Amino acid sequence: ALRLFSSSPFPLSLCRSSKMSVEAHRPWRRLVKIDENTYKGECDSEHAQARVYGGHVLAQATAAAYFTAPEGFYIHSIHCYFVRGGEEDEDIIFKVTRVRDGRNFAVRYVEAQQHGKTIHLSEYSLQKIGAVNDDFKLMPKYPGTDLPHPDSLVSEVQGRHESLLKGNDLRNMRGIETPRMAPSIDLRPVNIDLFLNGDSGRTTKQYLWLRYKNHVDPKDHLMHHGTIVYMSDMGLAATGSLCYDWKRFKLVTSLDHSAWFHDYDFNVNDWILYEQEVISASTHRSLIQGRLWTSDGRLIMSTTQEALIYRAKQ
Repeated sequence: ALRLFSSSPFPLSLCRSSKMSVEAHRPWRRLVKIDENTYKGECDSEHAQARVYGGHVLAQATAAAYFTAPEGFYIHSIHCYFVRGGEEDEDIIFKVTRVRDGRNFAVRYVEAQQHGKTIHLSEYSLQKIGAVNDDFKLMPKYPGTDLPHPDSLVSEVQGRHESLLKGNDLRNMRGIETPRMAPSIDLRPVNIDLFLNGDSGRTTKQYLWLRYKNHVDPKDHLMHHGTIVYMSDMGLAATGSLCYDWKRFKLVTSLDHSAWFHDYDFNVNDWILYEQEVISASTHRSLIQGRLWTSDGRLIMSTTQEALIYRAKQ
């Protein structure tokens, strides 16, 4: 097992906490400090089988950026590229470049490597939140008022299992398989049939309820920030496949990802609504936009992602 970086701004108790829920899984944030600008991370999947979940790499890169940031600076925007598929059973090396430390803004650039090759690149802009004295806010209408509560919905895991019991072919099912890729996330689609099977390209928008299973101290804001980044990659590429009238896909994967924070007061152990819509598709690339909301209607984050999608031979 990896040692935990003990001089980080994140409490180590959260990584080995007795407060974790019965369903607790290994947390995503396990980094070892190599030097002032280099960290080593481990995958959060208990059973490494294939490619690492992109949101995991992005979240650990986010933590590495925070480790080097001035005190009181919070990330407000992220832009990243998924360059290669990462291996789940190999350590990931994160190299941080301190691009700028200004009076109110700072910039970090993080490169993630395996076997000496780049698998991920991300850029972060951070703002000194304590210096903000403007309380004006504008946000779109909350879409969750008329949606069913997540407690009344089946999880992605249960829905996939029930679909298999009905004789449906697993190879035709869409969406991320959370038990292997992101076991610490409870994912409940508002429309499980749309999530798993699509509807012949007629619908290009879907809603997902998400929450983090492991207990996070409400006072550990940076862990909440990193975890919402972890969650922000969830389901977008699958939503990018909704516009296609195909039964089976050869490849559905993220190419790049951007995110913007609008609110820092949220709890990842509470239910979070992820509104997702594919807005264009051409040359095998779908562009997806997303919004993450608290269950009481506050906009936490906006996202944009481009997904690479190939049709399987019939």
